[in-house]
Amino acid sequence: MSQLSIVLGTGILGLAYLAYLALYRLYFSPVSHIPGPILAKLTFWYEFYYDVVLTGQYTFKIRELHKLYGPVIRINPEEVHIADPDFYDVIYTGPTQKRDKWAWFCNQFGIPDSAFASVKHEVHRMRRNALNPFFSKAKVRSLQPLIEDVARNLVSRFEEFKERGDHFKLSLAYAALTNDPDIAEMYALGRNDSRVEAKDFDPSFHDASVVGSTMGHLTKQMPWILSLMQSLPDSAAVIMNPDMASYVKLQRDIKAQIEIIQQHHGSSMYKDAAHKTIFHEILASDLPESEKSPSRLWQDGQVTVIAGTLTTASALSYATYCFLTQPDALKQLRGELQTAIPDPSRLPPLSTLEQLPYLRSCIKEALRLSNGVSSRLQRIDPDKPILFTDKVMKKGKTYVLPPGTPISMTGMLMHTDPEVFEAPEVFNPQRWLDQPGLEKYLVPFARGSRQCIGMDLAYAELYVTLALIFRLYGSREVKMDGDQGYLELYDTQFQRDIEIVGDGITPLNRKESNGLRVRVRDSRQA
Repeated sequence: MSQLSIVLGTGILGLAYLAYLALYRLYFSPVSHIPGPILAKLTFWYEFYYDVVLTGQYTFKIRELHKLYGPVIRINPEEVHIADPDFYDVIYTGPTQKRDKWAWFCNQFGIPDSAFASVKHEVHRMRRNALNPFFSKAKVRSLQPLIEDVARNLVSRFEEFKERGDHFKLSLAYAALTNDPDIAEMYALGRNDSRVEAKDFDPSFHDASVVGSTMGHLTKQMPWILSLMQSLPDSAAVIMNPDMASYVKLQRDIKAQIEIIQQHHGSSMYKDAAHKTIFHEILASDLPESEKSPSRLWQDGQVTVIAGTLTTASALSYATYCFLTQPDALKQLRGELQTAIPDPSRLPPLSTLEQLPYLRSCIKEALRLSNGVSSRLQRIDPDKPILFTDKVMKKGKTYVLPPGTPISMTGMLMHTDPEVFEAPEVFNPQRWLDQPGLEKYLVPFARGSRQCIGMDLAYAELYVTLALIFRLYGSREVKMDGDQGYLELYDTQFQRDIEIVGDGITPLNRKESNGLRVRVRDSRQA
């Protein structure tokens, strides 16, 4: 057989396979009956174009597709997306219903053995149960002194900038706070390199976290890229892709810290330590030994440290921007805080802060608009079909979604749905006081058995930080007796620096964004 014949034969077989695949996906797939664009049904490259080529635009395209095709659509060859806020709890249900994750989504971060990326319901439950005690509401409330110490360190930095008259990037300072060792890294890894006290708030971790989030659109399509980067020495990885190299280096640093924790476990150093990390306790647990290996634990370490950094920091930044541009909201908040906190050197307990109605409403509104996770999250029922009834386009038609189908919804699209939230683009804390029923549509941490494990820690950071800062500082328009100063925006524009224009798993601002920048002024200054 000639070489030409081999090439031709291979080409014909390839074309035949592609034709078979196209026919299967269009007409014989278990989800072939779900409406959607033909290209999305045929190939994952449709999503690739919007998310990789156009940089995180598929979430916004999905919103457009729902307007064309209705509340249930097929957005790639395997996945079904739903836009019905009242259906959310069916997909993201509690522990009595099995919910697997989709491996295609989970593999994008290079942490397949973490609790976060565990595909099977049973495996996730085992790993999650080992972590749950460290993130319970009671445990988080016991951390209030640590959280408050870090927040007061940030206030000290405010005073430094006030004395010098310098502006600074507050969005980066908030990321340093939420990732400060006392709260995130110390709790998880036992490190003590405070980023709040660093001169520039140490942007390296923040930048690496952003890269790790945004590269997911590429690596879920081409997972071998991340594997290749992980196999290279740092020097070679930097040459190939400097941004991705920073994420890989972050993974290695966390891995090294986990190995140190394991080496010292059981030693006198461990027994005498005043503070034992989450992973010290996991090593002492009755989990199977395979679950305690450094190669697995570092993956949970990464999720624990990174997940709580970008999401909470973005909510703090969004809230601060809105307070500094909406004096009426800030005045109402500060009035409530002044009454509840007569002495700002002593914050009341978290349980008291959580009951302040306007502060609580401000935090809900900041979470709704900042959208810590901007991407869709898939769930799979491995055993039973899920039924969805279209009440909009084909009123009364019920679609059967077979077992094993990845089904998703997008919290950011719910949070900006004008059918649920009137004037959804407006920061309006009052809506939560006037319409308490909106609570069921607020899902910044998802819901169900796989909702974000760090939710209570994030809320604690938000309550303590916002209460302390805005008890001590006002704005040019809102000042009170006893203020330490006031905050003013410095060259910060909503469209350029704050507005969400892309989905990188976490929200993306414009490339030219400088983040939230402020000056701290003396209260006596006009």
